Amino acid sequence: MSEKVINDTIHGSFHVDDVRSQLLKTPEFNKLSHIKQLGLAHLVFPGAHHTRFEHSLGVSHVGGLMSDSLKLDADEKQLVQVAGMLHDVGHGPYSHTLEHILHERGGVDHMSVTMGIITGDHDVLRAGEQSVFSERERVPDILEKHGIEPEQIASLIRGTDAMGTERNLFWNEGQDVFSDDDHTLANIVHGPVDCDQIDYLLRDAHFTGVRHGIIDHRHLIHNLHRHAGNIAIDESGLPALEGMLTARALMYSAVYFHRVTRITEMMLSSAVERMDIENSDPIDMQRMVDAEIWQVLDEQGDYQRDIIRRIKYRQLFKVALTRRRSDLDEEQVKALLQIATDSQRRRALEDEIASRAKVPEGYVCIDVPSVKLLLSEPRMADVDIRVRGEDGRYRWFKEHTPMADALRTRQVSQAALYVTTMSSATDAVAKIAERLLFA
Repeated sequence: MSEKVINDTIHGSFHVDDVRSQLLKTPEFNKLSHIKQLGLAHLVFPGAHHTRFEHSLGVSHVGGLMSDSLKLDADEKQLVQVAGMLHDVGHGPYSHTLEHILHERGGVDHMSVTMGIITGDHDVLRAGEQSVFSERERVPDILEKHGIEPEQIASLIRGTDAMGTERNLFWNEGQDVFSDDDHTLANIVHGPVDCDQIDYLLRDAHFTGVRHGIIDHRHLIHNLHRHAGNIAIDESGLPALEGMLTARALMYSAVYFHRVTRITEMMLSSAVERMDIENSDPIDMQRMVDAEIWQVLDEQGDYQRDIIRRIKYRQLFKVALTRRRSDLDEEQVKALLQIATDSQRRRALEDEIASRAKVPEGYVCIDVPSVKLLLSEPRMADVDIRVRGEDGRYRWFKEHTPMADALRTRQVSQAALYVTTMSSATDAVAKIAERLLFA
């Protein structure tokens, strides 16, 4: 067997076994070393240059720790570790930042691309790149060579069984009788308490310098156990669980949905959205890494070139108008959701505001952060897990603490709306946007 030693900033030294060491050599996995974990967040948090590559290795390692705590057998542990390693291989440039655009234009998101890579239905190589490989083993070939069915790995990542039926990854609230189906492995990879979240909280906190993400993950993992086909936690692990869920909520507010981070992401998104469709293949763009998107934008035209120069030298748009959720009535909320989910309508409104404010097209952006949250982190509302009390009885997490409901209803972003533009046009844009959006 051939093993590799990984020297990781967060978890220290750990081994990856034969199958994962071979996956390390694939272009599918190596592409991740050129895709930043937090998109453009390094413009706000200078240390945030870490990538999906090291995050994926960390997820695999944490998956192994969780497997040991849950007393999984060797085959089950290997499935979890491989799934953890491959869970992000479908990410395109700048991770989640451009995903909604590429999905809208190409009909694929990072999860469907991930499934395609694992099953052999999608190739990450762009035209001409095959020439650098004298020989190449694709991901499904490596898995099958080690007796692992690619569909097994895909099912763990997407939360379905081998037949493609959607799994119920969480217990149905109020049920005392649990299904015989075993969802433990899928929940380790993607559940209320999973190896993905544990690693990204630790890693992102370290590289951003925001200490909210520090969690007692070893104590949390030590108190997990397998029960009735799912994951439960001992009552002694409650403080660690509360800490993790609180850390997640605070990191979303302080880092992932930081106002300036959102501005940079909207600027880059606008530049990609407004590319000439005939000269921008969304499937090819999905295969790119961060630097290649900049090259394409630079070649696209004056507007795209200007936007990336502004990002390059941190000459960012400014907030002209913002509204909190509490400032809006229900009709205004519905109107914002329609704008946020209809890109053509949003761009038309952006251009109308720009025209009336005598600003060039593309230099007004409308952002509704809460919609982005639903796309990037649907687990935010899933905070409940069974807790085994000292009396041996199982109760819901929310029966032990009101924190569960508080975290479920907490607003990640206090702003329900941002309208941004060039610093010289904020006053004019604010007046026009106020009339068009709320009159």
